[in-house]
Amino acid sequence: MTAPQHSRTTGEEPPAERRFVTTRHAEGVTTVVLDRPDHRNSLNYELAAELLDAVIGAVTDTATRVVVLTGAGTAFCAGDDIEAVQQARDGMRDGAPASRLTRDYLYLRICEALITARKPVVAGLNGATVGAGTEMACAADYRLASDKVRIGSGLVQVGYPGNAALLPRVVGPARATELFVTGRLADAHEAERIGLVDRVVPHDTFHKELDTLAAALAAAPTKAIGHFKELRERCWGQPAEYALRLQNEFHHRSHAEIEDGHEGLDAFLNKRRPRFTGR
Repeated sequence: MTAPQHSRTTGEEPPAERRFVTTRHAEGVTTVVLDRPDHRNSLNYELAAELLDAVIGAVTDTATRVVVLTGAGTAFCAGDDIEAVQQARDGMRDGAPASRLTRDYLYLRICEALITARKPVVAGLNGATVGAGTEMACAADYRLASDKVRIGSGLVQVGYPGNAALLPRVVGPARATELFVTGRLADAHEAERIGLVDRVVPHDTFHKELDTLAAALAAAPTKAIGHFKELRERCWGQPAEYALRLQNEFHHRSHAEIEDGHEGLDAFLNKRRPRFTGR
């Protein structure tokens, strides 16, 4: 699958006042923060539209080598705002977290942008992660969790399907089905055990650990990581013979297109630390 070309505009009317997402840039890392803590960062239209715009901006920014997605307050993202979804069911669609042009739920476009980003994406799970929040977390390449995290689907409790596109890719179809049909939330340590998060750290040191992880990834050969992500998506679900031949093609592309590959080989042969530039 070839990554879609994202523009800096979502095609939506931007919120009149941007209040629900904050973005900061430092040393090649762009951190995007869902900032609606009084609603546990649940997605209404304003937050979802602003988040999509911020994510697309980050993944297409050539100065950004790593994208971090996290939440303010006690939650990463508690899913779609149920009141906004109910209003949409009643015919009042302006507040629903869906495109006013196509009616696509915007978190799905956010997931698409994260998966196809040609750079590493980290989900910093600082608290409750449910429904659409879980799907966005599954779209990241690495999930770092506070030990206060509880994560799952929860959609069955409101009679909606979901978490079928990405959650099974992370934990497998059987575990994803169990999490969906029971509606229960896994605590951080169970989530780590079943592979739903990659690492759990104490809540008191979570932000420091998140910054350290992002800095380490920013110093990595990030263009090579982007090529891996493209190769992964194109190999997914394909016969082994096709996938192996495609991997061979990417090996040859890497020699021609990734400067860090030359640096990495030279550093290895000369027994020195590589100095990767993300090119």
